[in-house]
This record gives sequence, C-alpha cells and structure tokens, in this order.
Amino acid sequence: MIRRFATVAALPVLTVTFAFGNVTSAHAEGELSPVMVVLDSSGSMTARDVGGSGTRMDAAKRAVGSMIDGLPAQAPVGLAIYGAGTGSSGSEKAAGCHDVQVVQPVKAVDKPAIKRAVNAAKASGYTPIGQSLRIAAAQLPKEGQRSIVLVSDGEDTCAPPQPCEVAKELHRQGIDLHVHAIGFRVDAKARAQLACIAQSTGGTYHDAADADALLGVLGRVTDRALRHYEPTGQPITGTADPFTAPTMAPGQYLDTLSPVEERFYAADLKAGDTAYFAATAVFPRGNPRDIEVLDIKITGPGGADCYRSERELHTRAKEDGGALTTVLSWNGTVPGSAKPKGCSVPGKYVFRVTRDSKDGTDRVPLELQLRIEPPVTGSFGEPAQTGLVDFAQQPAGAVQPVRGGGSFNEATTLTGSGRFGETIYNGEELYYRVKLDWGQGLAYRVTFSAVPDAGTTNIRTGLFSPVRSEIKFDTTAYTGTTNILPSGGKAIATPRTAYLNRNATDAVVRESSIDGWYYIVVKLGAPFAHQAGGVPVTIDVAVAGDKVAGPAYGTSTSGTASTPTPSTETPSASPSTSPGSGTTAGQGSGGDTKPAADKTAASLPWIILGAVLVLIVAIVVAVLILRRRKSPMPPAPPTYPNGPDQSWSNRP
Repeated sequence: MIRRFATVAALPVLTVTFAFGNVTSAHAEGELSPVMVVLDSSGSMTARDVGGSGTRMDAAKRAVGSMIDGLPAQAPVGLAIYGAGTGSSGSEKAAGCHDVQVVQPVKAVDKPAIKRAVNAAKASGYTPIGQSLRIAAAQLPKEGQRSIVLVSDGEDTCAPPQPCEVAKELHRQGIDLHVHAIGFRVDAKARAQLACIAQSTGGTYHDAADADALLGVLGRVTDRALRHYEPTGQPITGTADPFTAPTMAPGQYLDTLSPVEERFYAADLKAGDTAYFAATAVFPRGNPRDIEVLDIKITGPGGADCYRSERELHTRAKEDGGALTTVLSWNGTVPGSAKPKGCSVPGKYVFRVTRDSKDGTDRVPLELQLRIEPPVTGSFGEPAQTGLVDFAQQPAGAVQPVRGGGSFNEATTLTGSGRFGETIYNGEELYYRVKLDWGQGLAYRVTFSAVPDAGTTNIRTGLFSPVRSEIKFDTTAYTGTTNILPSGGKAIATPRTAYLNRNATDAVVRESSIDGWYYIVVKLGAPFAHQAGGVPVTIDVAVAGDKVAGPAYGTSTSGTASTPTPSTETPSASPSTSPGSGTTAGQGSGGDTKPAADKTAASLPWIILGAVLVLIVAIVVAVLILRRRKSPMPPAPPTYPNGPDQSWSNRP
C-alpha cells in the first residue's frame, strides 16, 4: 500500500503538474537485460523422467527449445552447458570439474545455433555448478541489471568452490547481478543448495517436478529475467549542506541515497516559474523491507522556510525490487499565489530529499527529475473539464500482445484505444504509457485472469501523470480467480486534459492538467506460498477527445521570451508534443481556438507594418551615426567597479 502525506503552510496552495517535451534517455523503450542460461548435462540427466517418454536431458532440450522460440529476436541471451564433455569416472573428475562450454556468448539470440548445440549435447559428466557460475558471470557485462538462469537436477559434485560461496562472491561484485535457479526433480539437499544460490544474489528459486513443469518454468523465468530497469539520469551528487547544493537545469539526474542521510539540490526560478521536482528511489531485488518513506522539502532563497513537503510511504515493501516516487510542485513566484514572503521571490530554491527505512540500510539509486513551467501570458486554452471519460463500452477486437517495461523510463507505448495483454510474474511491476494531447482523456481497467493453482497475493494498478504523480490506484487480494481492477465494474479514468483543470478541488481532475505521457502501472505481489507461474493480464484502454489548442506562452515578466523547458524523463520512439506546441491560443483567458491559418492571415498587416518601422529606425540610426562622427567626442560615461547592478532583486 502507498500512502501520500503532504505538509503545507496554512495558506492556499495551488498544486500544479505540467509536462514538457520528451528527450530520449540512454535506454531505448523495451530494452532487455542480458541473461546467461546455464544448462545441466551431467550424467544424472540420463535418468528417465517421471511419467515421460524420455530422459531428463530430453525434457531439458524440449524446454530450452521452447524457451528459445519464445524470445524476442534481439534478446541478449547466452548459453553455457556443463557436464557434456567428459564422462563421470573418477579418472575424469579433474577435467569434468572444469567442463563448462559457452555455446553462445551474450548477444542477440541466434536461435538455430543454440538449438543445434543443445540437441547435440549428451549427458555424461560431473556437476561443476560453482565453476559454471563464475564462467557465466564472466560472459555478462560488468555493470547494470543482468541475470543467470541455472537449471540443475542435483547438487554440485566438484566443490570447492562451494556454489553458495561463489554466489555471495558474485553478489559482492554488484547488486544488479541475480541468479535464478531451477531445480529439476531435485532432493532436499540439492534444493537447499540451489535456493541458497538464488537467495544470496537476490534471485528466485523454482521447483520443476517433471518435464511439463520444466517446460513452463524455464520460459517464464528467462522472460522475467529479461525485464529491464536501469536507473537513468545525468550523474549528480547532492550535498549535505543546503547552501552548497548543486544547481540543476531542467532534466533527469541520478544520485544515490541511504536511509541515514539528507541530500540537497537547487534550482534557479524566475518570476512566474513553476517547478516540478520528482525523486524516485530504485530498490534492488532480494532486499525485502517492511516500510520505505521518501520525503521532499523545499526552502526558498537564503534558506527561507516555505512550509511545504511531500512524502510517499510504502508499507508492503519491495519484496522483489521496484521503485518509490515522491513529487513536489512549487509555484511561489507566480503572481497571485499566497506563499510565505521569503518563498515568493525569484532566486535559488533548494529541495531536500530524505529516505526512511524500517529494515533497509543499503544505499539505493535515486532518480531526480526537474521540470520548469514558464508563465502563461496568452490564452489558457479550453475551460476546465469535470466529466470523466466514459468506459461504458469496452474496447473491441483482438488482444494485442505487449511487453511491459520495468520503469517509467522504459514504459511500453500503448497506441491509444485497444486491448493489450501479456503475462505478469510474482513481484513484478510493469509500466505502460499512453499519449494524451490537450483535449484528450483516458479510461482503463486491468483483468487478472484465473490461475487455479496460484498462491494468494496482492494485485494493484495505478495511473500516473507525466510528472510521475499518482492520479488514482486500486488494489485487492488475488486468490487465483479472475479479478478486475478497479473493482465494481468501473474504470480508472481522467477528464479531458485542460490547463485550467489544475484549479479543481478533485485530485483526479487537478492532476489531469497537462498533456504528455500518462503511465499505467500493473503490479503482482509476491505470493504467501511460492509459485513459479505467471498470471495473464489484459489492459483495456479507451482514449477519448480531439486534440485542441493548449495554453499560450508569451514573454516572462522580465521581457525575455519564455518557452517550456524539456526534460530527459522518458524515452520515446515517437517524440512527445510539448505543451503549447500546437496552435497558439489567442489573448485572454477564454478558449480561442481559431485555425492557425486564420490567425496568420489576420496578423499579416501588423507584420508588414512592423518591418517598415524597423527599416525607418535603421535609417534614423545610420544618420545619427554619421552626424556623430562629424561631432566632437562626448564626455566618457561613468564607470562602475563591478558593473551596473542589473539583478532582478534590485530592480525597482
């Protein structure tokens, strides 16, 4: 469960969120994490499979073939096989305990080559699990999220090195390396060893009792290991002192944060600017915790207390990774906003980020996102919208297969109205995004299909704005029967997006005051009893409304042309339209939506007149210059030791 707490001064505060243009991040949409599969081909794999028509090795070959067929074409998957190069006699042990063959290094999967190599393998040798883990890890990148999927039908027969000690050694090299182990008809001793490997690296352990179970588990585990969440942003280091905080330009940044420190970051705000500051803590897999809190507090120029903070609390913490986001917006320099005196002037504003954790002591990645909205000096666009998008008719047609991303940065694009489906696994949090232009809104619901043998767990879905602020969510228990979120046959819906929605008292309407990418997040919790399988989900989405003119941005109060400032918040295969990039609305607060061609024609005489005036001024200036060259040199102007003071705060 996520709870939001806000501390605000006893003054009316306008809460605003705003989306600016997208800039592609370092990670492309749908990027996959590298995976190395390690397959057991030891002598014990010649045993007959229970209830099957062949050996355990035959079952493993079918499972690998099925897994390979289901991989995306560009999946970065490698394969190593141990135990296929020697026999299992005592004289062959020395060679057998180093018998680990890399069939394919980690690269875009070569499906035919891997299938040929696996089908040619003969079960015959020893079980060097520890050695195979070291070799598999060496095939993976040194940084970033990466995984090993290990299949074994027994315990290591070559120790030292002890497999669990090797796993701990690998984990010390980086928290983003995980080993997922599958025990194929193993006894209690082998199960304990494989489970220790998985737990030591933040991975998962799965039992496969027969060929059919292995066929399903291997594909699901590999598919899940490919899910990617790599924290993204320009490196930055927050300070422990607010007066030395690094000044951020709009964009996305990356720092780290422990539960015992506070970090400060600054932003320069001009008159009329509104700032939107988001902090996202990214939790690694395998580090369960009960409670995590992420808090943001803002102070004004010179350390003035703005009496404003935001925090998010997670009470069923990140059993298997994930993220927690807090967003704070500030419009103190906007005329008419009632803010403390020291926080209503242009200058340097500082954001303090702190993290509280009941169980966690680790330092985690921290994504920081800053957006700055300039003042609106022309039309605000359409009037505020209060009615939510109707979802009375469920989208028709076939369900389109999709692959959800692991973060805001890598959310998968849903192309407007339609039905989208895939499988979600325990502990996963999947991200999708829908583009809404001014005048458009959305409604959606998520169906979790029945899985009769599923363990009891929680399911959740939430809708987030382009600045990562959660608009609405719903959650309930899942016991294996079909469940729809939100419950009661309703839908999570927004009104049509309009700039003036931000003045509404209803939070859902208020958060729908910007155009851009809206994020649908779907979560399947870890079960109370272990299970390997996933749950099919279907996301029905309805997008309504036609694109209209948005707010018009003119000049700031300092007379300088002002435009929305882009951030690097999410990747995009198709760039997002920034606010105000459509037809410019007319002056005043009404919804002037004249076609752009009409406005251009209407303004043509003024453009011509302006050009004539510029020409006249140029002629006059030229004449004066010529006269001045013929006149005596005038007295020198006064000098200033430090130059004339042109700072905003010293202007009358």
